[in-house]
Amino acid sequence: MNAPVALTPELLTQLTAIVGENRIKTDADSLQNWGRDHTKHFDPNPSVIVFPSSTEQVQAIVKLANQFDVAITPSGGRTGLSAGAVAANGEIVVSMDKMNQILEFFPADRMVRVQAGVVTEQLQNYAEQQGMYYPVDFASSGSSQIGGNIGTNAGGIKVIKYGMTRNWVLGLTVVTGKGDVLRLNKGMIKNATGYALQHLFIGGEGT
Repeated sequence: MNAPVALTPELLTQLTAIVGENRIKTDADSLQNWGRDHTKHFDPNPSVIVFPSSTEQVQAIVKLANQFDVAITPSGGRTGLSAGAVAANGEIVVSMDKMNQILEFFPADRMVRVQAGVVTEQLQNYAEQQGMYYPVDFASSGSSQIGGNIGTNAGGIKVIKYGMTRNWVLGLTVVTGKGDVLRLNKGMIKNATGYALQHLFIGGEGT
């Protein structure tokens, strides 16, 4: 394992400029809380936790991390058991907790556009309010987030009848490791033009 990266004052200042002073944490309790998932075998050791609220802020954080050569660990509901959200080497933890908005609902298409930090149960309840049903469900639905569900292609207890998360995703907005923003399929129900690139990211777990 490489030596942890030190958080420089310049990096901290620029991160604060992106997300605001009230959406950045460096205290020990926060580093422990947001630096881990349910895996018990690794000790968290992030350098800072940031809470972006938009795609543009995530993009700016990724570009800044590249500039300073610091790794990033995305953080959702932290319900995983495979250490995918463990930051053990001085990473910048990018929490999706503030990206928790249901942005648009399209009744005719039976489609909803949400941010990555929307909790699974939140989406289930919203669908029910619209007279619809979002069937992806598991024990952690009250704390897991849609971004994590997509990243792991979560299945859950109703997968035999309703399929995996992949079957319920029409499009994605993705920030790549270089800081580019990809808008994939844009929610089109029928699209026969080229590759369905969103499926490269669903279940990719950040690779």
